[in-house]
Amino acid sequence: MSLSATVKRLTAPTFQARKGGEKLVCLTAYTAWMARLLDPHVDMLLIGDSMGMVELGYNST
Repeated sequence: MSLSATVKRLTAPTFQARKGGEKLVCLTAYTAWMARLLDPHVDMLLIGDSMGMVELGYNST
């Protein structure tokens, strides 16, 4: 079974419905492998590519 089949995706209305109720878990991942690792465990995952500029010295990403 693939990972995508086991992860329940939340929608914008779902987030709005939880306002003031159950807390959301949100993290930031800076690499693809970290995003895959964290995705099944959080409600919202922010994907940032600024690490390439800051840590690796790229001019743009």
